[in-house]
Amino acid sequence: MTGGRDILLADAILRGGQPTFDARDWWRGAVFYQIYLRSFRDSNGDGIGDLRGVIEKLDYIQGLGVDGIWLAPFYLSPQKDFGYDVSDLRAIDPRFGTIEDLLELIEGAHDRGLRVLADFIPCHTSDEHKWFRDSRASQDNDHADWYVWADASADGTPPNNWLSSFGGPAWTWEPRRSQYYYHPFLTCQPALNLRNEDTLQAVIDAMAYWRDLGIDGFRLDAVQCLCWDEALRSNPARVTQTDDVALGGGPNNPFARQEHLFDRDLPFGMSIIERFRKELTDGHPEFALIGELADVDTSRLAVKYTGGQDRLHAVYDFDLIHKGKSIRRWVETLRVRSRFINSGWLLNVMTNHDSERAVSNLTKFAEDAGQRDAGAKLLLFLQATLRGGAIVFQGEELGLPQPKLDFEDLQDPWGLNLYPDFAGRDGVRTPFPWRHDLKRGGFTDGKSSWLPIPREHLPLAVDKQEHDENSVLSFFRALMAWRKEHAFLRWGGEVVCDADTVPIIAIERRGDNGAITFLANFSLEERFYPCPGKLIPFPHSTARQDAKGIHLPGLSFAATSTG
Repeated sequence: MTGGRDILLADAILRGGQPTFDARDWWRGAVFYQIYLRSFRDSNGDGIGDLRGVIEKLDYIQGLGVDGIWLAPFYLSPQKDFGYDVSDLRAIDPRFGTIEDLLELIEGAHDRGLRVLADFIPCHTSDEHKWFRDSRASQDNDHADWYVWADASADGTPPNNWLSSFGGPAWTWEPRRSQYYYHPFLTCQPALNLRNEDTLQAVIDAMAYWRDLGIDGFRLDAVQCLCWDEALRSNPARVTQTDDVALGGGPNNPFARQEHLFDRDLPFGMSIIERFRKELTDGHPEFALIGELADVDTSRLAVKYTGGQDRLHAVYDFDLIHKGKSIRRWVETLRVRSRFINSGWLLNVMTNHDSERAVSNLTKFAEDAGQRDAGAKLLLFLQATLRGGAIVFQGEELGLPQPKLDFEDLQDPWGLNLYPDFAGRDGVRTPFPWRHDLKRGGFTDGKSSWLPIPREHLPLAVDKQEHDENSVLSFFRALMAWRKEHAFLRWGGEVVCDADTVPIIAIERRGDNGAITFLANFSLEERFYPCPGKLIPFPHSTARQDAKGIHLPGLSFAATSTG
């Protein structure tokens, strides 16, 4: 369907109702374990995690009780943005392994009942990609129109005021063409022109290549950037009081001063998504497309990207990450998500490779009070019981806190561009701690690792938590098992109680045979929740019940039957 931004949103909402359920919708309500490949497990001692490192740890992942894994980009890349700058969409970077390693990983995951999502970047490539090397050489070659080019303004400046979310202008001058090229992120990540049919088909063909090798679906990077305004109109200044958009890059990132009407979430992007869905799932009905959605009011717009049967299967976003500093605002955000999603689908994310560790970002008050583990369990409880399913970033099952790295250790170009206002993403990306008694935490047998292993993470290593029944890891495993015993949580309806219950977040999930209300106390003090329902046994819950309701100790949670 074509139309303006508001028309597309209205159409998605008017489709209305609850989503239809199909046995082939394995992704619906699933819990995915996100693997940041560089930092998970290094199998060859070079200090960088790899595919064989994941193969080594498939039994561990299976033991968590998750439904699938999401692999960070493994494609050939100069690694200026650590894999999100791809120089060949059909090749594996030797740093990470070989095609044989990937096939072994897929087979091993499937043998263990795990689905495999691969990260795919459809909106831009590396400036070292052959397509871009050709495109920048002249205005009359076979790839000349495969990227977004524009003439300078009359005064020689860029064609408009668009900014990179990573800092600075979104346009870079190319003297060989005497034109500017557009890059929403780093200068080394030129935007693909997906309005060009040849470009779009080449990207789809690359995606189909990996699908046919056995990948179960894609996490699609930055789907809000699939398209741009053909008239190249400048963005207006942002009036922050009138929107509910949460943006990253620190509090003073200039990118946040614009309303991104003409460089994000353009209507033609829906046509591109519909092409993806048709060409990749026709004849492959179980193949899943899950989009990363950011830089817009994602809680309200997710339905536009996922409603019906012809667009993305689901999206995930950053609203729960960026809006959780105030519990009242968090509840209001959760209520918006429940009201607007209709027939669409949202996966719930508390952190990922682009954000701070959840326990430090969302329950800093618990960490400061010496109750980090309780805060971590509370967040995992909420994430696992919300409608939609979840993506759990590696190390969240251990309750890892956000480390503070020395400036000399930082490698993230986003952080280096905006430091000290924004420290970047290196903290959440530090290597995974497998062993507490080894200097490099069992991540690598080599002499160094690409990022340092935080000393504060070693006491939280897998081997320390493995056999401790009170650990965050033991709780996560029990949580996943409890969730599977209550299968309606994958698809059941949701009602988020209003903010009057704060600091308790109360969420009712309803299935065919009744309902369960989940209670989470986001404070350090005991709270009371009036509730006639019966307390349901739940792993690690310390809640108590009397004739009038539920008593929730600080940072505790509970499940109660409500009909």
